[in-house]
Amino acid sequence: MQKLVLSVTLVLCLIMLAGCSKNDEIDSKKTSNNTFLLKEDGSIEAATIEDFDKTYYDSAELDAYVTEKINKYNTDKGSEAITKKSLEINEGKALLILTYASLEDYNSFHKKDTVLLSAAQAKSGSVELPQSFTAVKKGKTTATAAALENNKYKVLIVKEKLDVLLQGTIKYYTGGTLKDKHEIQTSDEESTVIIFKP
Repeated sequence: MQKLVLSVTLVLCLIMLAGCSKNDEIDSKKTSNNTFLLKEDGSIEAATIEDFDKTYYDSAELDAYVTEKINKYNTDKGSEAITKKSLEINEGKALLILTYASLEDYNSFHKKDTVLLSAAQAKSGSVELPQSFTAVKKGKTTATAAALENNKYKVLIVKEKLDVLLQGTIKYYTGGTLKDKHEIQTSDEESTVIIFKP
C-alpha cells in the first residue's frame, strides 16, 4: 500500500513539474525585455517595453492610442484578432502585453516577418536555413538535415531582438542565447532559427 501511495505521489509531482515547465503566459513582473510567446494553438502573446519617463507623457493617452490601433486592425480584419491583455506604467517604463490570434496577425500589426514552418516545409527549401545548428541536449554542432529528421518538429525564424518563450521544447538553435529549453534570447545582428518540439 505504501508503494502505491508513493508511486501516485511521484506521478502527481512529475505532472505538476511538467506543467510548470511550460510558458502559459507572459508574467509582467518578470519581464524586462520585449518578449514573444508562441502558444501550442498558434496564438501569440507579446510584451513591448518602452521608455515612459517624460513628465508630459500621459498613460490615459497611451492607452487610448493603443486601443484605437487595435480596434482599427480588428475592424479591418473583421474579427477580434488582437486583444489588449495589460498596460502597466512602472519606474519610467511602459509595459504593454497584447495577444494575437495568429502569427500572421502579429506580423501584420507590427510589420515583422517572423516565420513558423513545419519540419517538412523547412526541408523543402522554401526558406534558406543555416548549414548547422547547436543541439540543446549536448551542445554539439548538428547538421541541418539531422536536426530536421523528426517530422513533428517545427522551425521558428525570428529577425528581431526578443526573449522568445515557447510552449514546447527547444531542440536545436542557431543565433541568440539559450536561457533554458523553453526560452531563448534572439540576436539583434542575425536571424535566430529555433527548431522545437511542440
